[in-house]
Amino acid sequence: MGLLDSILKINVEEMKAKRDLPALFGALGNKRNVYLRRDAARALGELGDTAAIEPLVAALKDPKREVRDAAAEAIGNLGGDPRAVEVVAANLKSNRSLERDEAASALGKIRHKAGIEYLLPALKDQDCFVRQAAATSLGQIGGSEVIEGLSQALKDEDKDVRGAAVSALGEIGSDTAVALLTQSLRDESAIVRYRVVEALGKIGGQAAVDALVAALKDGGWISLQTGKANQPGKKVWVRQKAIEVLAQIGDARAVGPITEALNDKQEPVRHAAQRALERLGSGTAG
Repeated sequence: MGLLDSILKINVEEMKAKRDLPALFGALGNKRNVYLRRDAARALGELGDTAAIEPLVAALKDPKREVRDAAAEAIGNLGGDPRAVEVVAANLKSNRSLERDEAASALGKIRHKAGIEYLLPALKDQDCFVRQAAATSLGQIGGSEVIEGLSQALKDEDKDVRGAAVSALGEIGSDTAVALLTQSLRDESAIVRYRVVEALGKIGGQAAVDALVAALKDGGWISLQTGKANQPGKKVWVRQKAIEVLAQIGDARAVGPITEALNDKQEPVRHAAQRALERLGSGTAG
């Protein structure tokens, strides 16, 4: 960030501190500096004044995506708005997959129920990235009316779409979602099953614990990035993740099955079981 950008950011912070909406509206319409417009949109979303909705909806047509994304996020923070949904959803008809992808993502940021009727058909888009974005956004919006569409997305040919549907169901967290996630523990992709374990951990409850205990017999693994350049990914077993999640939930019924994992063939799994039993307060861990 250059000196001018730093100064502009400070100015936006001052406007926000003073709750100077007219000044922020002006910054949002500044044609010369994209960062000023982006920061103004973020500030308006943080202030929580619905008077900002109209200028933010207009900013959804900004030539720069980072401004459009900031405006969509801000509108979502303000409770969403059907006018914003209409502006964004129009791009789902674009011939360009990148525009449809952005539109599907933005509807999730806006988080208004009106977006559901546009996102459900997008789950069948020819582009896998659009389908993935649609599934993610439906999870962000939530509601029982999106579950059927997500259940179909669990059968998508693309594993990343299925994974996005899994994570979305984890956000929704209903009994039906748990039942669907339990079925997806049989998915052919280890990364999808890993996402299922994460989602069940987020939901919790007896049915989720039962499913996670079953996942302790999973033989798959995934490679997680370490965040360090030029280093291979870290190998993490699905059952290892299930052990960690069960420990987080803290259900005593998991002690027995986790104790069996102390004899697992894989060292990371055994270590995870040891730590989990210590967390659960089991004397077996010693």
